[in-house]
Amino acid sequence: MNETKGSWDALIIGGGPAGSRAAAVLAEKGHRVLVLERETFPRYHIGESLIPFTFQPLERLGMIPRMKASHFVKKYSVSFVQPDGRKSQPFYFHTRYDKDTIAQTWQVQRSEFDQMLLDLARERGAVVREQTEVVRLLKEDGGVTGVEARHADGSVCEYRAAITLDATGKEAFASTRLGWRVGDPFLNKIAVWTYYRGSKRGEGIDEGVTTVAYVPEKGWFWHIPMHSDRVSVGVVAEAKYLTRGGV
Repeated sequence: MNETKGSWDALIIGGGPAGSRAAAVLAEKGHRVLVLERETFPRYHIGESLIPFTFQPLERLGMIPRMKASHFVKKYSVSFVQPDGRKSQPFYFHTRYDKDTIAQTWQVQRSEFDQMLLDLARERGAVVREQTEVVRLLKEDGGVTGVEARHADGSVCEYRAAITLDATGKEAFASTRLGWRVGDPFLNKIAVWTYYRGSKRGEGIDEGVTTVAYVPEKGWFWHIPMHSDRVSVGVVAEAKYLTRGGV
């Protein structure tokens, strides 16, 4: 039998960067916010290279001093490798963007970065419940009024709020269950990646450069330098190409 766990101003499904940021902003404004996260943080996640335009959202959250004090590798540029093996000069953000804001970003380890954001949401007043899996949307009169969630001990509870935000990322919890998600037959790419140590990298402001290698009509490779002598290397391409015609 389900138990109803009160009412909130906002329910957020997922405690990743989108969920944590929304929770921090809403809680900062005095709203009662509940974040329901399926995993236990810190947890592994791919997606280490922040683009320059993340600087302003991080600044809005007050995260820039924490980012500057972290051991994340600073990223000032991107370089590209042509099909013939020639490497371009780095594309430095300061040559295109404001030097005092988005001229620099970071290469992050997501387990650490996401934990920082989730902790910030807690500091701002949001309630975060980890190991809590949302299993169903609750609806009344055609609108979503909350969620049904399962806790680590197996108990199932209902949580209700004026607004429910789906921040589950690629899982797309709500849009999948509401039938909004439609696959694109021309976008059938997959990614394969791993991590290495000891990879050659630049010096100074070139240490954290993201390198992208283009493979014509197939896909592209990435090389992302991270802290602790770690580097992320991966490829994005059509599924049939990477699996030699398989699925």
